[in-house]
Amino acid sequence: MYLQILKILYNIFQESSCEIVRRMNTEHEIVSRLKFIGKVKKGEKINTHHMCVQPEGLITNVKRTFWIHDNRNNTLTFIQDTISRSFELLLTYERSDRETEKLLATKIVKDLRTSSIGLENLKSTYFDDTKFCCDIETIIEHIVAKLNFYSEGNITEDLSG
Repeated sequence: MYLQILKILYNIFQESSCEIVRRMNTEHEIVSRLKFIGKVKKGEKINTHHMCVQPEGLITNVKRTFWIHDNRNNTLTFIQDTISRSFELLLTYERSDRETEKLLATKIVKDLRTSSIGLENLKSTYFDDTKFCCDIETIIEHIVAKLNFYSEGNITEDLSG
């Protein structure tokens, strides 16, 4: 009987919009994950197994502990890998001779800037975890430092000239 109740509860709280996470082996997936990070709002946690966000709260904590086995370390790894791969892709597109890839480079710069907003929101969600907040802050500082080269018009000026 308890097993049936647990199954029912699980189905009730199962996110219908969650998709199974694919590996970051395509350029499209890298950019998609980068955009995803930028859309995280305050009070939301990243479900790295299903590529969705979950509201902060008791139900989410129980699900992340017992069903999904997700935690902030997985979130941190997800973020670090996504940001790292995004910069690799940016460098590849930036060095390309193809105009479409140069245009995509400008989009990645914009998405990297936007990802900082989502990361700030995550810091707000995990405000009570000093180490996690410091890790996120360090990632944001690296993004800002690396993007310092790319002023708003810098990369698009390269396209026209």
